[in-house]
Amino acid sequence: RILTCCPLEMLKYERKTSGKIEGNILKNGNNIVVECGVAECLVDLSRRTQQHGVAYVDNPASISKELAAEVSMKAFVLKTFYAPPGAVLAKPSQGQVGFLRQERIESSGRSQYAVTPVTAKHNLLCILETTKSRKVELNALEAGSYLPWDSQSKLYLVFDDLNWVPTDKDRFVLRDRKSDNPLSWPFGIDISMGSKITSCTQGITSKDASFELAGNGFKFKAGQRIGIAVFSEHTPTNITASYDPKHPSNFSTEQLKQAFGKANQVNIYTGRTMLVGDKHIEHNINSFTSCSGAIIFLLDGEHAGKAVAVHAGSHPSMRTRNIGFKLVDTR
Repeated sequence: RILTCCPLEMLKYERKTSGKIEGNILKNGNNIVVECGVAECLVDLSRRTQQHGVAYVDNPASISKELAAEVSMKAFVLKTFYAPPGAVLAKPSQGQVGFLRQERIESSGRSQYAVTPVTAKHNLLCILETTKSRKVELNALEAGSYLPWDSQSKLYLVFDDLNWVPTDKDRFVLRDRKSDNPLSWPFGIDISMGSKITSCTQGITSKDASFELAGNGFKFKAGQRIGIAVFSEHTPTNITASYDPKHPSNFSTEQLKQAFGKANQVNIYTGRTMLVGDKHIEHNINSFTSCSGAIIFLLDGEHAGKAVAVHAGSHPSMRTRNIGFKLVDTR
């Protein structure tokens, strides 16, 4: 496993049974030390990412050209830098980060808004890298991003959850024991909010770069059309697009390219909500390694383009679904 290929996105978690945590997790006292990352899943191979106006979308019929262009401006890669204790060389993993629009910055003299960065919490945790001879702890030292059109820029982001270590107490029940398919998620409510950015920042505090939350009147329901906008430096592989990375899919390079588009451009992946839980949703948007942390937004209706959830990873037991956690409380 190469650390720069996003180690936080390749771990498969199984259901919780008899109080024990199963899957590729190493126990260290009461802590869960992650050996690799969270799995992602290509759900529907029939979708083809193609140009749609100025954007790239895997199902052009599901989103207008105008909305596709709008959300393409809101996709940012998250780089979390890792190093063993005491080391001076750090290497990055990759996920996604979005910015939620807050109050207007009055001193700006133009339409600039304070923003809060948000990502999947597991993108920030302390991990354990496994080699043939030993296991090495890797501390998350820094998290940041850059402007997609200026790779030389660097955006420093502050998350209180940086380098956190999940424990058994963090585990969140997705479906309880009353369900015919009881499931839990080891990272709890898998969302981390960073420190608010309140000063004008090029490419970040402009209205075009941030998502507005779906507000009053919005209700989650199965069948809603949703999407994620992803900017990734990596091309998907049979491992990074597999429900079970230990048993990779047999997709060809061309099939993966058709499904996900090219690296180093913003691609929009679309789908629908399949199930609505108390704090999470299950959906059928295609995803691959580095998609976690992407904002899930609505594709149509009065709240089109507004944020409703954060994509987290592959469903723990169903090969035709991924999951996300709600940003909007509609109770």
